[in-house]
Amino acid sequence: MRPRSLQLRIPRSSREWARYHEIRRRCLFEKYHGKGTLHYFKYDPDHPDESDPANHPLVFLADRQVIGTIRIDIKRDGRAVFRLVAIDEPWQGHGLGSSMLGMAMDFAYESGVDTICLNAVPDAYDFYSRHGFAPERWAGCTSNPTEIPVVKHLAEPAMQLPSIPVAITAVMQVAA
Repeated sequence: MRPRSLQLRIPRSSREWARYHEIRRRCLFEKYHGKGTLHYFKYDPDHPDESDPANHPLVFLADRQVIGTIRIDIKRDGRAVFRLVAIDEPWQGHGLGSSMLGMAMDFAYESGVDTICLNAVPDAYDFYSRHGFAPERWAGCTSNPTEIPVVKHLAEPAMQLPSIPVAITAVMQVAA
């Protein structure tokens, strides 16, 4: 069933923060950097980057249920870096990652950036390519050989959402 509403916003409760960290830990760190893999990185929910005022930890909700996460780091040079982008496994494969990515690109555009950078895991590389990202090294990109640095240069908002202040929630109503 397709959700009736989608939102990308800052977590508003301890429950939403817990889901934010749980999705990132399980869907990214354990899957791609878990024990038994070549590079083990332990997830740290209290990492200093999480509280940097230039960084925006966001949850993606379908019908008010947290199903995805992204952190958008706004850099002074006009770039946004998308960090730890994830859709929870039961929700993958239904086009919701594309919706979240479009809303995140609009958030970045409304924040005044002209370039989006991210480190793609090989499983997600084709997804990002379909959305206009191309391989390119960028300041601060990964040195991890299992990830691919990609960039997208923005020309206009991705989803044509009405202009909204960055602090306001982006909401997209989906036709039933």
